[in-house]
Amino acid sequence: MKPFYRDCFPPYLQPGERLIIASDYCHNAALPFVPAELRTPRPPSPLEQRVRGALGNALGKVTKPLGPAISNRLANNPVTRAVSGSAGNSAPRPVGKEGESVATYAAGDFGGQGGRRPDRDLSEAVFEIQDTIEDAASDAIERMMYGKPMEGGWSSMAGRFLVDLTNAGDEPRFQALTDRRLIVLVDRNKSWLNGTPKCDLGVAVPRTNIARVTAHSKAITKGRFDVTFIDGSWIALGSLHRANMEGIVAAFHQGV
Repeated sequence: MKPFYRDCFPPYLQPGERLIIASDYCHNAALPFVPAELRTPRPPSPLEQRVRGALGNALGKVTKPLGPAISNRLANNPVTRAVSGSAGNSAPRPVGKEGESVATYAAGDFGGQGGRRPDRDLSEAVFEIQDTIEDAASDAIERMMYGKPMEGGWSSMAGRFLVDLTNAGDEPRFQALTDRRLIVLVDRNKSWLNGTPKCDLGVAVPRTNIARVTAHSKAITKGRFDVTFIDGSWIALGSLHRANMEGIVAAFHQGV
């Protein structure tokens, strides 16, 4: 066990809890995305707040002068004046469906469907279908490479493990097995200049909730191991290094 991994965990151990093995954490790319309704909204970081503030100020400076300018151009536009004149002298002339007028189209309203053009709705639907097909193909390729990554619904122990880890935010970086728990830490470091991890607790589950930990057989995922919970659900975890994975599996079955 490298000191680099081991030294991250003491702040997150319970009184009397003993660290057995720690390693890097390699996220399985084939794991499903947690649904939006199960995700906990996260407040923006100070950096995100500063960026949003700067963008808001910049957009405000750009858009504020456009209002009077656009109004003046519309007011002085011959087409607008003609439409306004016709609207003042007589009732609007229908040019499309019953009840639609030249003034309506000049204002940028294309009739029904909430102001959206039918051809635009069709193109958006086509793009959405294309994205869905591409996502399905990507998932199929990942499953072929990595195998099935999880078994159990979102209310299962495996599902709750992934939900809690996702809601912790940031990148899972380290994992450890103690005499009491399986722990995963996330890295809060956002600095591009200083790569030192700023660890925080991602998720921790009691060992009593885990039925077994087994190495995955596929050679393409040398560091993958599967954690099976006592309710029968399971989830794929992993390390970049096979030796680390084998150490975690062996440590669990030592029965400490």
